[in-house]
Amino acid sequence: MRELTPIWTFQGSASPSSLSISLDGKFAGVGHKKGLALLNESGRPVWNNSKIRRVRDISVSTRTGLMSIASGQKVLYLVNRDGKIRWHRELPSTAVSTSINSRGTVIAVGTAEGRLIIYDGKGKVKWEKHLSDSDFSINSVDISSDGQFIVAGTNYSRVYLYNIQGDILWSKETSGEVIQTCISSNGDYVGYLTSDNTFTFGVKSSRILWEERFSVQPVWIDMTQTADFISIGETSSKVTLFNKKGRKVWGFKSRLSTKGVMASGGGYLFLGGTEGVYKYTLEPYLQRLLKHAHTRIKKAVSENLDTTTAKKYFQKAKSYLDKKDHLNFLVNIQQASRSAREARIIESDTTSNERRLERNDMEKNQSNIAEISDNNEDEMMSKLVQLAEMHESGILSEEEFLMAKSKLLRL
Repeated sequence: MRELTPIWTFQGSASPSSLSISLDGKFAGVGHKKGLALLNESGRPVWNNSKIRRVRDISVSTRTGLMSIASGQKVLYLVNRDGKIRWHRELPSTAVSTSINSRGTVIAVGTAEGRLIIYDGKGKVKWEKHLSDSDFSINSVDISSDGQFIVAGTNYSRVYLYNIQGDILWSKETSGEVIQTCISSNGDYVGYLTSDNTFTFGVKSSRILWEERFSVQPVWIDMTQTADFISIGETSSKVTLFNKKGRKVWGFKSRLSTKGVMASGGGYLFLGGTEGVYKYTLEPYLQRLLKHAHTRIKKAVSENLDTTTAKKYFQKAKSYLDKKDHLNFLVNIQQASRSAREARIIESDTTSNERRLERNDMEKNQSNIAEISDNNEDEMMSKLVQLAEMHESGILSEEEFLMAKSKLLRL
């Protein structure tokens, strides 16, 4: 596994306690014990906020730039993109984890005493749950981008999925304490990392699709909005990507990092450790997806399949990748591959008028075909082959083929 050089490195005054990055990777939040900083696309600080201390977790709203901040001082903050605090809410215990949806209208916080609290964008409590009626910490909480589903994992070795109304869809006992969770944009897919070195990937119904057990405890996980792939920090210096089917598809060696997040559009990783924070690009893997789709389309063309739709999606995907619009790239490249895989056989290159003329010519010749001498076996076989080819190419329908064949054989 080769080492990948980061796009940039930022060295702050303290080791990060939490990280978050926007969908497009253009800005990122870094939290630590002494405050919070926002970095721009080049890794330079836009602002610093030292009023918010003991930052435990950060979540960035993909559309608004709002950030929810879980503080060890028993406070949840909502911060504007310019660094100003929009509102804050005191909590009954330490805030451990937080998440915000894409529009900034739903904010979740999990506390050290097992409280899951959901707020609206104005800071009003929508509902609150005491998970398992116990005081085990909610280590991780994630809201789907559309704000319709919330997944939460606890030290009590359980994972929960709620809808936005506060109804529990399911609760599942896990093989170890839940360290981290992730969820797709519409809640169709969920993943969670447990303390027994295991990552589990499943669907909204709670059905597990696959699990991966590692030799050592992974340090972080994250998922694209489309759930096309999952990034896992297998160790503090090794990142591996898994596709939706659970197959390892790519990876690289990174700088030493104990924290990691992925831009939900799928184009960047943001990692951090004692020596600084780093931004990595995932475009080498995205280029592989592009190449794979191109190969699939070429194969379909060689098999005389209609690849018009596949080529259309492929060109759109390529354009989006050039623009670094990674989310739309993933959507279109998957459509391109799917369209190539499901392409149909091209029936004929001729127009409907040309086919009609060819059929008329065929009908004129049918009387001659029927009068072929029984003794001329070679010529008859040639005519049979000709009929079969015309049938396969679409010139003759099934009924016309059978009729011509019957006349030829005098059945």
